Amino acid sequence: GMVDTNVASQFYLNVNFDTAGNSLGLFTGSPDSSEPKTVLGLEFAQYAKLDADFRYHFNFGKNNEQTIATRLFAGLGLAYGNSDVLPYTKQYFSGGPYSVRAFQIRSLGPGTYEPPKDDNSSYFDQTGNLRLEANLEYRFPLVSVVKGAVFADAGNVWNTNNDDEILPGGQFDSNWFNELGIGTGVGIRVDIQSFVIRFDLAAPLHDPGKTEGNRWDFDVSKPVFNFAIGYPF
Repeated sequence: GMVDTNVASQFYLNVNFDTAGNSLGLFTGSPDSSEPKTVLGLEFAQYAKLDADFRYHFNFGKNNEQTIATRLFAGLGLAYGNSDVLPYTKQYFSGGPYSVRAFQIRSLGPGTYEPPKDDNSSYFDQTGNLRLEANLEYRFPLVSVVKGAVFADAGNVWNTNNDDEILPGGQFDSNWFNELGIGTGVGIRVDIQSFVIRFDLAAPLHDPGKTEGNRWDFDVSKPVFNFAIGYPF
């Protein structure tokens, strides 16, 4: 954990492994059948999902009140057997107060995918089975319980299965580094004995949903406002 801020360096690693459908697969007959296997007449999902969340905090200055906080996140989920895609609740999304804050929640990716302008339900589509993210934040005291922050975030989600027809640009390939959503911003936090109310304002530096050549554009005139409880990482 990261409770003791008296220490200059703090490390945190959280690894999750999630799997479903394995034990059920033992009881449902021949694996060669092209028919979906069922239990009590219901199809069941089969998938495996692994993600890792690594954080490093460096505390310094008077009473260690200033912090450089960093995070790296990587996750991959794979469907198999009965399933072609991950269950919707197990898919990854990008954007929002605990992700790349210069993009609205669930509005980034997958890959270079940009939903039609008049599609209000597009955030249902903007998920992937692979998520990569890196974050950097400098935190400092302002006055009393109010603290400030300057931050930069980069990340996206992609699909590793070949469904470019459904979500054009969502496919993960060797060009992924040029498809990161990148943003920067500033924050104000009210921190009362570790209960934190957070306000972050961020704008995109690199928007993979735009056409190539137009992606690098720091548009401070349209910042994204995030309100959240707790620190982002």
